[in-house]
Amino acid sequence: MVKTKVKPIAGTGQICVYIKDGLVDAVGDGLLPDIADLNIPGVSAVRHITVYSLEGKLAPAKLQRIGAELLADPITQEFSIGDPPPELTKGAWVVHVKYNHGVTDPAAESAEKGIADIGVAGVANVTTSRIYILRGRVSKTSIDAITRRLLANPVIQTYAIEKM
Repeated sequence: MVKTKVKPIAGTGQICVYIKDGLVDAVGDGLLPDIADLNIPGVSAVRHITVYSLEGKLAPAKLQRIGAELLADPITQEFSIGDPPPELTKGAWVVHVKYNHGVTDPAAESAEKGIADIGVAGVANVTTSRIYILRGRVSKTSIDAITRRLLANPVIQTYAIEKM
C-alpha cells in the first residue's frame, strides 16, 4: 500500500468556533435583552461564532490541529473547518461581521502567537471575525437595525446579512 502525503494548500482556511449545543452561549444570550431594548420584536434566539481566517500553506491536518489544540475548548466548544455547519444556520438570519483592513485585531495576534507556540508552521496571517445567527420572525430591516446598533461598529467593521 502506497501512502500519499496531502499537499498543503496555499491560500486561506477558516475555523469556526462555537458553543456546544445545550450549553449557554453567553454572547448570544446576552444580546437578547439588548435587542428587546431596541424595541425590535421577533428575535427568539441568538447564537455567536468566532471565525479565524488563516492564510498560508494549510494542510487540512494543520487546520484540524489548530482548532483542536488551540482555538476550541474541548469541554464547552466545537469547531468546524470552513463554513459553520448547516444545522446551525438553516432557516436563520446570518450576520458576518469583519474588521476593516488595517484595524488592529488582538485576538488574531494572540492566535498567531499560539499557532507558533504549538509548533504549526506555514501560517502567514490570521484575522478574526464574528458570525451571529438570529432566529425568529423578524424582517431584514430589523436585522439590519440590530446589526448597525449592536453587532457592528461601522467605523472599524463591515458586515453582510444573509437569510439561510
